[in-house]
Amino acid sequence: MEFGSLVLEIRKKLNITQEQLAQELSISFSTVNRWENGHTSPSKLARMRLIEFCNENSVDTHIVSKLKPL
Repeated sequence: MEFGSLVLEIRKKLNITQEQLAQELSISFSTVNRWENGHTSPSKLARMRLIEFCNENSVDTHIVSKLKPL
């Protein structure tokens, strides 16, 4: 599964908007939008923030494991 699809799945499971996710991660809405649309990939720091956010919000560990860098 591509990173953008994972981000979208996480947002849907948590019932939050791109704007809300961006605010939680201290990044811009446009960054989240570009991730979901496959235009960019996250930095290491942003990826780690997303993983922490998922862990804090009890996102399925199967999804979180796919977020971890190779």
